[in-house]
Amino acid sequence: MRVGPINIADWCSHLRHEQGLSGRTVSQKYLAAVKVIFRIAVEKQKLSVNPAADVKEPYSKALRTRSKGFTDAEAQAILKAALADPSTLGRRSDLNKRAIRWGPWICAFTGARITEVMQMRAEDLIVTLGIPCLRITPDAGSVKSGSYRVVPIHPQLIEMGLPDLFQSLKPGPVFYSTAPHRGKAADPVERAQAAGGKVGQWVRNDVGVKGNVQPNHGWRHRFNTLGRDVGIGIEYLDEIQGYEDGRASSEYGDTSIRALWREIQKLPHIQV
Repeated sequence: MRVGPINIADWCSHLRHEQGLSGRTVSQKYLAAVKVIFRIAVEKQKLSVNPAADVKEPYSKALRTRSKGFTDAEAQAILKAALADPSTLGRRSDLNKRAIRWGPWICAFTGARITEVMQMRAEDLIVTLGIPCLRITPDAGSVKSGSYRVVPIHPQLIEMGLPDLFQSLKPGPVFYSTAPHRGKAADPVERAQAAGGKVGQWVRNDVGVKGNVQPNHGWRHRFNTLGRDVGIGIEYLDEIQGYEDGRASSEYGDTSIRALWREIQKLPHIQV
């Protein structure tokens, strides 16, 4: 049986109306994946035409009722709660408590994705030109852009002892265990995602940050907002957060650690 546009459109309709998936999910995930598969088949001359090329699944954007980033009050509540005595965090493992303690603070001053933070290893603390930095690399797990980056550690995190923590640990993951579970070897991405998920649950259930804001990704949006407020150049915000901006000039030269250190220091200390 040959697959044609009508078959793909019918499949999308099935996902929407019989499987109950949203139009956005069908369009951005399922249909997008199929389009890529058929496009590659055409490029490799396995097919002459991409039957999914002109198929569209319409959807409306969700109505935004607030900022995607944390408000000042929400950020204060999360960061203050993260500083609480670990004994107040109940029966969580020491690694989960460490993730709660440091995950939000690192995200607040780097704009990194929570999984990028949770997969960090002790050896991802590096010192360049005397500047303590965090290395975010696919070698540790998953990086959305697919390339490594080095982010200077904000002075407040240095004062709080983040480099000391990394230096005190043996090589390996900082926030999750590598021990096999039910006979299955540790998958770095799955373990890091699970650790980040537990931080998100803590934000929702313990800190009480509810509503239409992502409990971890809200830091990424807030970092962009604050960065613009204090005059961090867009090219530096992109470099710190690992965005691919698509500009031709970005392909020439590297952004130096000195420049990133200068820019990251523009972010004020957070009083909690």
